[in-house]
Amino acid sequence: MGVSIDVLFVCTAGRCRSPIAAAMLDAYAPRAGSPLVGRSGALVGAHGSVPPVGITVMRGRGLELGGHRSLPVTAASVASAALVLGMERGHVRAIVDAHPDAWVKTFTLKDFVRRAEKSAVRGRHQRFTDWLQHVGEGRARDDIAGESPEDDIVDPYGQRASVWREVVDELDDLVRRLIPNVT
Repeated sequence: MGVSIDVLFVCTAGRCRSPIAAAMLDAYAPRAGSPLVGRSGALVGAHGSVPPVGITVMRGRGLELGGHRSLPVTAASVASAALVLGMERGHVRAIVDAHPDAWVKTFTLKDFVRRAEKSAVRGRHQRFTDWLQHVGEGRARDDIAGESPEDDIVDPYGQRASVWREVVDELDDLVRRLIPNVT
């Protein structure tokens, strides 16, 4: 398959949305022949595990998160990632505030999928960084101000199982749409 493309998913505590997205990417990408590899990072409160309801919902999809422990987002994890995808605009702001050079490769997951679907599919021999600049053309930092249901994925932490299932369904859809556009 060649060189892998490291995708860092970021959420608040690295216990819900980002590990779910990373697990899905790691399960779906190889089946599609994609070089994408998922990792998860926490902005605060790292070293926690996925809540039992999340483990149960994911097991229902054949994905195991019982052994997951969140890890903090670090300068090294951001630098080594080819793409950084936050679950909310606030996550993108936090990454870019701490690592200004990461702007070109840092998006919310929803925004990135929308932009990637509107852009030309990455060419087989096109450098990922060149394609990524094309995807992000016209973006401004003001675009990530405030909160937006258009860009933010609900945090299921402390919520009922029905909310977890809705979030998992949304992440499943976004991750599946991400793969063919990047590969």
